[in-house]
Amino acid sequence: MKKNRLWVIGILLIVACMKTIPAVKVAEEPMVQGCAHIATLVENTDTGRVLDSYRPTEHQDKIIERAANLGATHVVWLYDYRVGSAADAYHCDHQPGGQASR
Repeated sequence: MKKNRLWVIGILLIVACMKTIPAVKVAEEPMVQGCAHIATLVENTDTGRVLDSYRPTEHQDKIIERAANLGATHVVWLYDYRVGSAADAYHCDHQPGGQASR
């Protein structure tokens, strides 16, 4: 009985600590034709920060998370450099490529 409780507690901790992956897709400009533009999102590196510990997807992760919080379904990257990134966030009611969602 004690063993089962430990398993349940362990599984609950793992599930509680898992990070949810936002359902925001990266697209190109033609793919979001007819979609609603939500915002242009920008993330910049602190100007005093040493970029030795820079992780290449650092800005992308933040922008995708912010886009998901705004209800976006797609982002189109405007630029992505070590010092910062920017993307346009869109909400599409249809699948890219003109197919209607079901």
